[in-house]
Amino acid sequence: MRTVLTATLLFALTALLLIALRPLMPVDETRYVAAAWEMRMGGSPWVPHLNGAIYGHKPPLLFWLINLVWTATGVNAWAPRLVGPAFATASVLLTGVLARRLWPDAPGRAGAAALILAVSPVWLLFGSTTMFDAMLTTATLLAMLAMWSAARDPRRAAWIALGAAIALGVYSKGPVILLHVLPVALSMPLWVGPDRPSWRIWVRGLVLALAVALLLVGLWLVPALIFGGPDYRTEVLWRQSGGRMVASFAHRQPWWFFAALLPLMIWPFGWTASGLAALHPRRLWAQPGIRLVALWAVGAIACFSLISGKQAHYLLPEMPAFALLLAGGLPARRWQGRDLWLAFPLVGLGLAYAAAAARLVPALVRLGDPLPVWSLALGAVCLAVGIAAFLRLRAAPVALAALPLALMIGLHAGLSPLLFARYDMTALGRAVAPFDQAGISVTDGTYHAQLNFAGRLQNPVGRLTPADIAAWQQAHPAGVLLDQTGAPIEGMTAIARLPYRGDTYTLHRMQEVAP
Repeated sequence: MRTVLTATLLFALTALLLIALRPLMPVDETRYVAAAWEMRMGGSPWVPHLNGAIYGHKPPLLFWLINLVWTATGVNAWAPRLVGPAFATASVLLTGVLARRLWPDAPGRAGAAALILAVSPVWLLFGSTTMFDAMLTTATLLAMLAMWSAARDPRRAAWIALGAAIALGVYSKGPVILLHVLPVALSMPLWVGPDRPSWRIWVRGLVLALAVALLLVGLWLVPALIFGGPDYRTEVLWRQSGGRMVASFAHRQPWWFFAALLPLMIWPFGWTASGLAALHPRRLWAQPGIRLVALWAVGAIACFSLISGKQAHYLLPEMPAFALLLAGGLPARRWQGRDLWLAFPLVGLGLAYAAAAARLVPALVRLGDPLPVWSLALGAVCLAVGIAAFLRLRAAPVALAALPLALMIGLHAGLSPLLFARYDMTALGRAVAPFDQAGISVTDGTYHAQLNFAGRLQNPVGRLTPADIAAWQQAHPAGVLLDQTGAPIEGMTAIARLPYRGDTYTLHRMQEVAP
């Protein structure tokens, strides 16, 4: 387990570094911290709210945990960013534990699986963010451990553990946990060996697990449905579950979206000859542990491919499955110059940095060139160190792991000034905070509460159409209006301009009070 612990520590330290190199990112991270802030400011602990309105998009566990952390540390922007990465760190450890359970005769596979997951670019990116998917991954891993235990010895404790894992997944991100777990649960005869339990015992155990999950989830859901009213019931029971699956109102993608992402999700370990061999169908059916993991990955990909709404992080709970499979195909030889094609993403990013330094990227020039040469050089140095480590380190798995690690650190180091210049909400939040009582509104129809926590606002931010502006001016003569069009607003004076992503927020006040 020493290698597993080392990989877990490696991910934790890398995640902390990536967090330090970027701000709370709008719109997702700022939105979730804003929901936790509103809960702390007197909102319902049962029914999350966002910008003064019921927020039924996600369950409350993340918001509860952020408030728990704030209770210990005080309200700040750093502490809540540790919640998601803490679950991602636990998932790296659990991946090693699951590998030990699946392959007790191959102890080295546990450390390899943990290392592959710890340095995966997709895992490093989404595992270090304030989102729900790392918590969902932890729940999925606990469910796989419970099902493997139940297949070996179908005791009641194993089924209760499975129910608790499913409940954790529901509290984390909703009933979507079932799409990650049920393909394995319902295909038990395909992955268990000859000593498998009977279908009767298995189904009875699954019913017990689901009953435990319903009981645990009901501790929150029943009061939430009562206090939330009919709108919240519609949002939670249909729109955010069945509605997303049948006809997603956001993030619609073609059915092959996840298949196209697979090469990125398995780079670089899955790009080697031995890594590809480990994913051969014949190898995937070789023995029970591999079959369980393969059905876990393939089942989830198939389910999510059939759903209209798709995003890259939806398959984050399957990243441990890919790591477990690829751990059986690690190369043994040292890398040489002819293997440098594996470093193609690093070379491509280095060329992009060179183009940015030469001001050959029009988009960056239009932003006011927020990328100084020193940050681009620092990013390029990280990439070069990764390539050198790939060629010089003796242990092939560790050398290969240097590539994705260098890519993610180099990417963040090079882009850090841009991220803080265009995505950090701190300055905007401070600019609008004095007008919290007088009234703050935006003409941005896609406002997602990105200023609510940054400004520690205690009142909702209004969202106006052009036809609403005149009435708002009369009702809030001392307020501030944020606009992204850059056009003058009748009766108001622009008092400040602050960058926001690829645009600029112009702050307007009534001409009588503008000075």
